[in-house]
Amino acid sequence: MIYCDTISDIESCILEPFRMCGRFTDDFEVTVGGNDESDCMEKLGELTEQHGELVWYSGYVDEDYADGEYVGRENFIYD
Repeated sequence: MIYCDTISDIESCILEPFRMCGRFTDDFEVTVGGNDESDCMEKLGELTEQHGELVWYSGYVDEDYADGEYVGRENFIYD
């Protein structure tokens, strides 16, 4: 689902260069994508009017992302 240019489900087929997750005071959680970390933080900041203060954020991690940066499944290092 796309929510104000943000991805709110992590099963999205869109692979942006960078992704970050955030949680707000109203317990709304979202994953946003952008070209870099500052682009993602700007998108998270824009959501504060609707959802309150950003209480937690982090770089996204899955088989395609390491600390928010897209690395591709073939380059992901498993711990």
